[in-house]
Amino acid sequence: MQSTVDVMMVEELNQILKKRKIDYSLHTVGGCSCCGLRLRCDGQSYDNQEILSIINDYLATKWLVASFQKDDPTMLYIDSKFHR
Repeated sequence: MQSTVDVMMVEELNQILKKRKIDYSLHTVGGCSCCGLRLRCDGQSYDNQEILSIINDYLATKWLVASFQKDDPTMLYIDSKFHR
C-alpha cells in the first residue's frame, strides 16, 4: 500500500538535506508523490542509506516510511507504517 507525501513535506525534506550540506534533492514522480519520489544527486555523492535514514526520521513523525526500489536506488516508495 503506497502512501503520499504532500509538496510541503517534499520541500521540508529538501531543506533538511540542504541544512545538513547533503547535495541531494527529492522530486515527485509522475506529477504526484503517490507514484514515488526520485532522489537526485546535485553535487557530491553521499551514502544513500544515511539519506534514507534522515528521510525516515522525518517521515516517522507522519506515520510513514520510505524504502528504495530494489533495482533503482534513486527511486523511493512511501508506505504507511500501519500497512507494513
